[in-house]
Parts: sequence; structure tokens; C-alpha cells
Amino acid sequence: MTISTSLDQPLVEQLAALSGVCGNYEDWAGRPVSVPTELKIPILQAMGFNLSNNDNTRAAIDHCQQQQWEHLVAPVNVVHQGQPFTIDMYIPESRLSNAFKGEFELESGRRRSISVKADSLEIIDRQSFPDRDLVKLSLELPEDLPTGYHRLTLKNRNLEAISLIIVAPATCYEPESLKQGHKIWGSAIQLYTLRTEHDWGIGDFSSLKQLAEKLASQGAHIVGLNPIHALYPANPLHASPYSPSSRNFINPLYLDVTAIPEFADSTEARAMVNDPGFQGAIADARKAEYVDYVQVASLKFKVLALLFKEFQHNHVKTGTPRGKAFLNFCDIRGASLDRHATYEALYAHFRQLDIMSWGWPCWPDDYQTPDSDAVKGFSEQNRDAIDYYKYLQWLSEIQLAEAQKSALDAGMQVGIYRDLAVGVDRGGADVWSNRAVYCLDASVGAPPDGVAPQGQNWGLPPFNPVTLKQQHYAPFIEMVRSNMSHCGALRIDHVMGLLRLWWCPNGKTADFGAYTYYPLNDLLGIIKLESQRRECLVFGEDLGTIPPEIEASLPPARCYSNEVVLFSCEGDRFMSPGEFRPMALTCISNHDVPTLKAWWNCLDLDLRHELGIYNAEKTEAQKLARHQDKMALVHTLIDINERPRGMNPDHISTLGYTRDVMEKLHYYLAKTTSKIVVLQLEDVLQIESPVNVPGTSSEYPNWQRKLTETLESLFADESNQALFKNICNIRQA
Repeated sequence: MTISTSLDQPLVEQLAALSGVCGNYEDWAGRPVSVPTELKIPILQAMGFNLSNNDNTRAAIDHCQQQQWEHLVAPVNVVHQGQPFTIDMYIPESRLSNAFKGEFELESGRRRSISVKADSLEIIDRQSFPDRDLVKLSLELPEDLPTGYHRLTLKNRNLEAISLIIVAPATCYEPESLKQGHKIWGSAIQLYTLRTEHDWGIGDFSSLKQLAEKLASQGAHIVGLNPIHALYPANPLHASPYSPSSRNFINPLYLDVTAIPEFADSTEARAMVNDPGFQGAIADARKAEYVDYVQVASLKFKVLALLFKEFQHNHVKTGTPRGKAFLNFCDIRGASLDRHATYEALYAHFRQLDIMSWGWPCWPDDYQTPDSDAVKGFSEQNRDAIDYYKYLQWLSEIQLAEAQKSALDAGMQVGIYRDLAVGVDRGGADVWSNRAVYCLDASVGAPPDGVAPQGQNWGLPPFNPVTLKQQHYAPFIEMVRSNMSHCGALRIDHVMGLLRLWWCPNGKTADFGAYTYYPLNDLLGIIKLESQRRECLVFGEDLGTIPPEIEASLPPARCYSNEVVLFSCEGDRFMSPGEFRPMALTCISNHDVPTLKAWWNCLDLDLRHELGIYNAEKTEAQKLARHQDKMALVHTLIDINERPRGMNPDHISTLGYTRDVMEKLHYYLAKTTSKIVVLQLEDVLQIESPVNVPGTSSEYPNWQRKLTETLESLFADESNQALFKNICNIRQA
């Protein structure tokens, strides 16, 4: 679509304000920034507006203004316990003397009638349109409505509305022990990095189960995961957990093949696995320093295909309880699972024809929408292939649920926490399944800051806030439910996205972007409701610039914050343990930060220089700054009586990295007032290489580096046992 060079700027600004495209914000240094009008135009276009001339822009404004007034009540409304149960109601001014009859159909199925006299309601606003004058009223709902999803029907003669009323609790779920002020600890890991004596070259759900049990035996109560969202089984090289095909389903590469019941039943599968050549391939994959995703996928999916045939023959066709459980799972997940599995089968089909086929935009037009005749024909002819991908999802949920059960049975208070990525890959299953709810002409990112002067463009298409509400938030609800399943907590990556996301126009760097706002209270209400129903604690990754709306909304909702020790330097000291927020998940570093040993020895800076990210001058400047940070950290350790042996912050020769430094830093972490702290196993093992270098793709093997020891070895080490015991004692003090 072309853009008129003579567009009236006030018109663009008016449309931007109506659409939630923000013109002003504070940058990373607290300085006010004003987004130029011309940068808002491609964002508005990405939302679907026609800005080819002033007349079309005016028409878009009129449409936006009328849209909220055209319903008697909005199609979806969210109210919160502890706040007034009021929603907006729009009627012709001529009907102010009328009575409106209605009915609530509660989620339980119970019905209750209501009667509303319009002239008894508070008038909030008036608006004149060419055909009529309307008034906006404040409608009070019954205060005893239970939490849940309810259906309100309201009508008066030819005026009728049906609205989904979501009643949210006042807060997210919080375990009783944390409410009482208890402090717990655990570990946050990238699942694929785990090594065991029995893995197939990648950490799996049995590895997770083993880790949870071993951590629990040391007194830990939580174990955190990277996103385990579905990627692309037919393209294992697409390995980034933060660029998934779907956030509603699980990556089946994490399955432990030998733990599946069909493996014990399948003579053919066991013969394949026991073959010396196959065993050699497993051994090679297991001892590799980095995950060989192609090799791992080849090994696992060969066997899984045989197990599916065994399952079909022995369970589905004969109607055993196990077969019925699978069919019940398919019924519960319904059309969403069917579309996801159909996408997986189509992806594999077209990738066989063209290795460069990276997603649905590469497919013939007839296959780019899930409801087309071509897709229906493919589904009829490839039902077994589609059922195979459903089977993988069923198995993944079972094994994840077993890992969580093992964590709780071992005594953990929380168990597993899952990680919800900020977006999805534009070529993946979620976008293909419901393209209307995504804006494909924009990508999510971050505005310019001191580290990235041009900002960050993550290449992930954002939810369209208007379409999301038109769909009664169904895609968001499903996503939250899916990720709160089989775990005790959920970490929401870039939680500020509940309020606003930085949209970058396609083909432009992030400094051409702008913030687009979302209905924070509605989305937070859904999170609180699902959190309470699933007894799932919620963390919000709120690093960086935090808008005041987030600070005002999340802590009262008992949504925990996320703090990183290495980001807490304040002059010549780091934050003292007592300054950390109590209602927080705190760690020393995370997946985007170098390991502790690499940070201390500036190896991350050398790596950035080697990769061409930093020039020599910047590398040296960063090293000087890092040295100041290390001195500040040592001073802080001394302040809390955790001085590393032989270390003097005034003598650089004494500042070498040792295991004692690592341990003392973890005792500092353990002393913080945060209710939850997590350590990285990489730091315990003193690993130097990172799992991810932000800003790189093929330059560095991101999301592939494994731990250097098996879990069996790590937890058998007496020095590690002593470290965990000390951390546990400090947390309990």
C-alpha cells in the first residue's frame, strides 16, 4: 500500500491515539522520547489501516470511534474482585427511559436474570453520530458473581448484546509457604543442556525428572526451564526456544523415547535401538560438546514413528484404556491440536519437496490457510501423519506431568516453572492457524538503549490488540492455560508486553519503531484467573525500563518480579542483600548473560570482539568498566562477611576467579530478601562458554552448548553437596 506524502499529520496522530500507538515514552536513561508522526504510519498500516490518503485516514478514525459505541455492551469484559464490577453500556439517548432485560449464564451452567433501568445508571459520556445520539452508561454487575467465564445476554426490543464476562480474582496464586515469608531456592536450566548417563544427546523429560529429584534431596524447591514450546520437528536446525512455531504445544524432541510404554512392547523399535550402529550414534551424540539437533532428531523420530505404529495397532484400534486416553486428549485439545498437527504434517511434506521451505509463506497459496479445500483434502489423505503429531504432543504432556509429579513427591513446594516466550515465529503453526490475530507487517523488539543504539528487532509478529479482543481473548487464554499446565509456576518473558510492545516495521531497524499498547487489566485478569485455577505461581520478567503502569499493577496482583544480581551495580557497591525485592525470583545471571566465570574473566567481551560485535576500542573500554564492577562486587561481598579467600579489591593481582569466588557469590544470592532465588548449574560447574550471545545467529552456536558433566557426577561431588547445603541453611536462617 502506498503512503501519501501529503497526509495530514493531526489525522495520523488522532488515529494513532485511538489505536494505542504511543507517541511518547521514557528511554533506558529516563529521558523523554517523542516518536515522529511519520514513524507511526507503517505501524498503523501493519494494523490493517488504509492510509493512502486523508479521506481513508478519516474513514479509519470514524471506524475506530464508532466501533466501541456500536455494541450495547462490548463482546468481552473483564472485571476484578476487589474492584468495582462495572462495565460500559452504550444505548441511544432516546432509550434512556427504557428497561433492559438480561440473563447471566454462569460458567457452572446456572442461570440468573437481571433487569436494568437505563435512567438509573450513571452517564459517563455522550457521542453524536450522523444517524443517532448515543450515551455511555456505567452498568454495575452483581457483586457476588463468582470468578470465571460467564455469558451475559442483554436486550431491549431490537437492541441485543451477548458479552463474555470474565471475573478475575484479586491476585495470582501464591503458595502458602511463600505467603508466610518462607524463602526457597532452586536452579534455572536450559533443558537441552542437561547430561545424564542415559540421554540421547540432549536433555529430556527424564533428565528433568532426575534433576528435580536430586535438587529436592539437597533442599531445593523449584527448578526452572527455558521455553519448551513446539519448534519444527522436520527442521531441527531451528533451535531457538524463544522463536517457537507454537506457544500452545511442546517440543517433542524432549521426549525420553525409552520411557514410552510402547518402547517396551515394540520388538522392532528395541531391535533398532539395540543395533550396534544405532548405539554408536547415541554415544556420539551423548559425548558431543554441543547438541547435534539433526542427529538427535534423526535418532528419536525414527524410533517414535515405530512406536506410533505400535500404539495404533495395540491401543487405538483395539480401544484399550490407553487408546481411549489418547482420544480423550485429542477431544479436549480439539481444533487447536488438530490444526497444529496438520501444520506439522504439511511442514514435513513441503520440506521434503524443498529443503528451503521454512514455513507456510513458502507453501502454495491453497495451503496457506487451514480452512482451505486443499488443506482439508490433505488432512483426509494424511490422517495417520496428523495423528502421529498428536501422539507426540500427548506423550510430551504425559512426560512433563510425570516430571512435575516427581518434583512434588520429592518434597518441592513449587516444582517446575515454565517459561513463556514473548512471541512466535511468523512461519509457524500458531500464525498459520490464526493469521488474523497477528500483524505480519511488524515485528516485536526493543527501543534503542545504551547497549543496542539501533534497538532490537526480534522478528516475531505481535498480536493485534484489536483482533485479540474481537476474538474474546481466546488465543491469549489458550496460550496461558497451555503454559500453566504440568508446572508450579510460569515465568512470563518480557512481562511489559502485557501493557505495550515495541513494534518494528518489516524491513526497518528497531529505531524506526514505536510502542503499541495492549489492554493490561484484561490480560492480567486472565492470568490471575488461570493462575488461581491451576495453583500456578507467576513471575514477570521485568528487566529494563519498567513503565509505571506495570509497577502499579503487577505487585498488587502478586505477580513476582525478576531480579538479576549482575544488573544491580550502584556505583562502588552492588545492592545489599536486604535491598532486593521480597516478592521476586532472583538470580545471578540468565540465558542472555555470560556465565559467572566468563563475566568475571571478561571472556564474553573477548568473544564479542572475536565475533566482530565490538571493536578493539570498545572491548577495552568495556573491560575497564567490568573491572570496576568486579571491585564493587568484592566490596559488597566484604560488607556481608563473604570475602573470597585472599582477595583484596585494591590489588588486581588478587582478583583471579576461583571456586571460592563462585561459592561466596552464591551465598550473597542466598542472603537476599527475595523469596525465591535460583542458581545456574553452569556457574556451579564453572563453565566459560554461554548458551546464547544476543545479537548473533550463525556466528555463534546459540542454544546448543551442554553442561560439562552429567547430573550423576554433578550431584555426587562433595564440594557441590556442601555448596547446596550451605545455600539451604542460609535460606532457612
